Amino acid sequence: MHLLVTEYQGASLECLNPQLPPGVTILKCEPPDLPQEIAQEVSGPAPQGQAPLQENPRDQAAAPGFNSARSQTSVKTEEAAAQALVPKEWPYLSPAQRNLCGNSAQEKLKNLYLKMDCLTQSKKLLKKWNKVLRHQEHPKEQCVYQMNAELGEAKSFHVQKCCERDCVPQVPCSTPVPVERTVAHLNTLKDRHPGDLWARMHISSLEYAAGDITRKGRKRDNTRVSELLQGLAFSGDSDVEESEPETQPALKKVKVSSVPEKTWTKRDIKPNFPSWSALDSGLLTLKSEKLNPVELFELFFDDETFNLIVSETNNYASQKNVTLEVTVQEMRCVFGVLLLSGLVRRPKRGMYWERSDADQNLVRDAIRRDRFELIFSYLHFADNSHLDQKDKFTKLRPLIKQINKNFLLYAPLEEYYCFDKTMCECFDSDQFLNGKPIRIGYKIWCGTTTQGYLVWFEPYQEESTVMAGKDLDLGVGGNLVMKFADVLLERGHYPYHLCFDSFFTSVKLVSALKKKGVRATGTIRENRTEKCPLMNAEHMKKMKRGYFDFRVEENDEIIVCRWHGDGIISLCSSAVGIEPVREIQGYASDEESPQISQPSIVKLYAECREGVAKMEQTTSKYRVRVRTKKWYSVLVSYMIDVAMSNAWQLHRACYPGASLDLVDFRRYVAHFYLEHNASLSD
Repeated sequence: MHLLVTEYQGASLECLNPQLPPGVTILKCEPPDLPQEIAQEVSGPAPQGQAPLQENPRDQAAAPGFNSARSQTSVKTEEAAAQALVPKEWPYLSPAQRNLCGNSAQEKLKNLYLKMDCLTQSKKLLKKWNKVLRHQEHPKEQCVYQMNAELGEAKSFHVQKCCERDCVPQVPCSTPVPVERTVAHLNTLKDRHPGDLWARMHISSLEYAAGDITRKGRKRDNTRVSELLQGLAFSGDSDVEESEPETQPALKKVKVSSVPEKTWTKRDIKPNFPSWSALDSGLLTLKSEKLNPVELFELFFDDETFNLIVSETNNYASQKNVTLEVTVQEMRCVFGVLLLSGLVRRPKRGMYWERSDADQNLVRDAIRRDRFELIFSYLHFADNSHLDQKDKFTKLRPLIKQINKNFLLYAPLEEYYCFDKTMCECFDSDQFLNGKPIRIGYKIWCGTTTQGYLVWFEPYQEESTVMAGKDLDLGVGGNLVMKFADVLLERGHYPYHLCFDSFFTSVKLVSALKKKGVRATGTIRENRTEKCPLMNAEHMKKMKRGYFDFRVEENDEIIVCRWHGDGIISLCSSAVGIEPVREIQGYASDEESPQISQPSIVKLYAECREGVAKMEQTTSKYRVRVRTKKWYSVLVSYMIDVAMSNAWQLHRACYPGASLDLVDFRRYVAHFYLEHNASLSD
């Protein structure tokens, strides 16, 4: 009988312990101990030469996952079970001992059925607590003690039933095992058994906790046991009797930001930037030289740029086994045809060589159509054997660098600059930009002056290319603004003032620009204000027009202002504040337009944000219409149009009272290139 119960308890041991999270120890529910006299009376004295029966260590754990159906198939009748309980050692026992054991076999089997009921109740309790421990809805230590308490109550109920049936005095149930004793017990088992054998003996998987006491999933269980071992932490000391401090559950790691919290105060800003006193000596030099439109255009497409285009075009043609041998003069004539296509539009490119008007006769006399088609088809700007695969625009990169260098070299030295995004028209592109005259094409980041002179541009690429080696806290837009600020600082460390919209603006960006000595102003989104306690936008809509709220960050001296004008707008600046507040004429549906208050920061942003819009207006009027099937031909046309716009901006600055309009300025350059090549051809 003792061997059968031990085997039953050992088989159900592995269904007791669920997969517990790290830091939660294994529970022990010990069966009640009988008094020594009663135990000897039931089992009888041990025979001589035989060691007394000892409890298996595996009997120390509770086993709630017993399968009742399996027990019914194993023991069909009480009589068969009684015969199965007869051990092999009975020939060595006395007749009195045999009678005593035979008479008590059926009673012990009934007690076994009572214990099965207790284990079924324990199984339900462990299933409930297994869900609690998995979801971790409560502290782990509290769950352990509550689970011990409920298991103790179930065991006490079983002891009471046994006492009522057999009228045998029972020892009261032991108190729940403390956590430190359980850890010390596992340490002892770990030292006694090599490897992870001790864990497989005393820790079972969740599969067995569900009631499956078979051994079919043993291989699968080895992996789960190993994962469970990684979550258990044991001390090096295996002494069970030594008291150790109770282990506390591991606290959840809380993200601590290294950036200190912002301190906001309601006052006006006190900027400490130096005043603007720079003198634009480059523009004075251009005024003194009295350059014509062709010379102004060739400030950007200079001899070095044309030589680059001619060299790469001839190199590409030779790689295709074509003898092109194009010259700089022929390349200028090709550019003349491209500039003229923005003024004189034709449905087909070949129609520029028909006899209909003076402009077409000029094209026919300047260059043959087949020669133009041959040069234009092999137009190239980079060596295909030295391309950067990470750069999407590597075939245009040499030309982009050269044009950007010339744009910056002759750019007017001004205090205010605008940074925004624009579009280069291309219907084959999948990029879309809402709110622009051209919405489909290649997106381009650009920085301009307040009058529309393009200082620097960069075609849009994926974030992985743009963010390489940059500050991740600023984002894509913030890093592009920082790059544009570095480009401006190459001309000299002046207190430039940059204006940009909410796509770029953040308190971190304004602070980073301030450290470089660059002032910044822009609209800002709600989630980038660093918890600035401004009035809610919905609440501000109920206030009268002209109402505004503002705060200043004490450490960086940055102001954030929210103003109710035609709509609710939030701005951030490091250089301009609220004062002076002026009264402006508001828009209203009735006849009388109200007077509303406008802070100084709103006035400055409204005046300086239109630089990119003015550049787009200029370049969109007379765009190059002749294109090829190559994807980058639209970008080449865009650079030609922007260079023409910048040259016209310099022309207006040099001749304020007698300047040409954009049509005459463009026609002058196109006719010069075509007529000059026609005279050389003659």
